[in-house]
Amino acid sequence: MNSEFNHAANDSPRSGSSKQVTPVVLAATVTAIVAMVLWFAFRP
Repeated sequence: MNSEFNHAANDSPRSGSSKQVTPVVLAATVTAIVAMVLWFAFRP
């Protein structure tokens, strides 16, 4: 309840857009790292 209130109180267009972009960038980074690890692991 407290975290939801703080999020709503601190919500601004700029922080909201960055909060939507950040998980996408994080997921892309993790996917790239996993792909590199698998590529090196299964490389002959």
